[in-house]
Amino acid sequence: MKIHIEQVLANDQFYVKITKSENFLNDVWGDLKRYLTNYEKDSIIEENKGSIITEWICLLSVLKELKDLKDYKNFQITYSDIAKEKIKETIKNSYLITSTDFKYEFSQKDIDNLKKYGFNKIKLNKYQIRDLKRLFQLPNGANFSVQGSGKTAVTIATHLILKNLKKNPANSLIVVAPKNAFLGWEDGFNDCLDDNSDLKKEGLIELTGSHENIKKKLFSGAKNFIINYEKLLNTSYLIANFVQKNKVHLVLDESHKIKSEGAQRSQAVLNLAYRLNFIRKDILSGTPAPNSLEDINTQYQFLFPGPEYNGNRFWVRTTKDELKLPITNIKPINVEMSKPQLSLYTKVLNPFIESLKSNPNLNYKKFRDIRKSIIRLIQLSSNPVLVTRKQEEEGNIIFGDNIDSDIHQALVEEENSGGCTKIRAAARLARKLASEGKKTVIWSYFRHNIEYLGHYLLRDLNAEYIHGGVDMGDDDEELNSRKYKIKKFKDPNSNCMTLVANYASCAEGISLHHVCHDAIYVDRSFQADQYLQSIDRICRLGNNNEKNIYLLQTKTPSSIKNIDLTVATALQSKIDTMGRFLNDPDLTQISINESRGELPIDDKITNKELEEMINYFKD
Repeated sequence: MKIHIEQVLANDQFYVKITKSENFLNDVWGDLKRYLTNYEKDSIIEENKGSIITEWICLLSVLKELKDLKDYKNFQITYSDIAKEKIKETIKNSYLITSTDFKYEFSQKDIDNLKKYGFNKIKLNKYQIRDLKRLFQLPNGANFSVQGSGKTAVTIATHLILKNLKKNPANSLIVVAPKNAFLGWEDGFNDCLDDNSDLKKEGLIELTGSHENIKKKLFSGAKNFIINYEKLLNTSYLIANFVQKNKVHLVLDESHKIKSEGAQRSQAVLNLAYRLNFIRKDILSGTPAPNSLEDINTQYQFLFPGPEYNGNRFWVRTTKDELKLPITNIKPINVEMSKPQLSLYTKVLNPFIESLKSNPNLNYKKFRDIRKSIIRLIQLSSNPVLVTRKQEEEGNIIFGDNIDSDIHQALVEEENSGGCTKIRAAARLARKLASEGKKTVIWSYFRHNIEYLGHYLLRDLNAEYIHGGVDMGDDDEELNSRKYKIKKFKDPNSNCMTLVANYASCAEGISLHHVCHDAIYVDRSFQADQYLQSIDRICRLGNNNEKNIYLLQTKTPSSIKNIDLTVATALQSKIDTMGRFLNDPDLTQISINESRGELPIDDKITNKELEEMINYFKD
């Protein structure tokens, strides 16, 4: 029982053909096909009675699974000479870290040549030049500089140098980034490169739309592309085919997106990094370890496949302190709960605490129920309507019985007359700042809060709102698109004084610092990266105005456990850990201020954090 692997040519493209022997078991053959389709749904290009044809990247990405299957089912594998060499080279490259072998004598000449390459609309500062020099001491590298420090500019400069190397130059740039960051890269090209630059003329093509549309763009003759992580997941083999025919500089923007090693998104990116040869790989993130230092491992393995991170420095970081950016003023604002809001809060809180005390066994179901209770408490702290609406839609699943009619009526009246106390406080503060001529961004985790503030409550400020339901738009002139709303808010001459947004839609890749220096937080994500990224939308290089962060925190009587303060402790710990890892005093200061802040929000609460909360509520 055996299979034979060989390279074949079809439609001017090389594929791999796998042929089985007549006595090959059907169930084992089925296992092999399943490995391929699990990697890529449409991986099997052609299937005959005893053979299949697939993309090389698909086979190379399941080599480990194939070996395990071979050892378990006891069959043979034979190879053609070309296939054998290709697989040998893949295995070799998968576990080889070449930092000690990399030699490039970076010099002032490289900086001087940037103008010749068309990089002359801005001048790199001394910290960017320092980072550029350090990055070229490694074959691949990480730029963990603070948001707004000019990581995009440094990366464009890096690519221009690679593009003009005499030996083994890069002829292609592929950027993988959140969709929100596309506009930032477009701005980066416009801000750094003049119109005569070859790179500017080539442009950075967005790989969006259908599978066929992406395929058409990739093989149109263009060389430089930007794609989001979700699209990459479904088109990785198309990217792989392009890489096999080009000398690619691969960049991951917001590289903390691959921090979870087991996630499909992370695996798709790692498969490319492990199985293909790139001229260079770079990663960019201002928040590379938002949860713990374990977040670094996957990013490190992307750069240097094989070994676990060993503590050696492989990154550069420019801090806000080095850039002499003004200190960000963090101003907590206590907001009293209304009586009906406090009633519902305790209606969830008290049974929750009793349950913890009466049943100390923390099995899976227990942890799941705890998570649900915590999220409800968070919603009630932000805006009780978020919970009561769900109660009405899904029946008595939250409180176990009907909400008292007087409480329900009071909440309806609150909503109709300007919202709960936190929503009112946010609107009141936004109007005060607008009266002083200041534009403001308001952050909330919840869609209802965003639409209520942006569409209804702050229409007098010509507010715009953005959440996941607002389309990005292909053109920044397209009304109601995300691009149009951001452009309108960023226009210093527009009467749009307020932008209301959630973290997933706007916390990354958008610069607001030229027109906005004030941010109001109705509630926050539990994830430290989203909170820090959102702060940096207004705290960036290029504007030295004083920045103000207003944290609306729900105040409860001392006898009632305050979930805001409980979860804030976990966020404080995350920020402090990352600050010590990156040796960044700014993050350390934020973590100190964080102890006064209100609750971050997210359903991705770790077991450790849950245990800490449980201990707090049980005491």
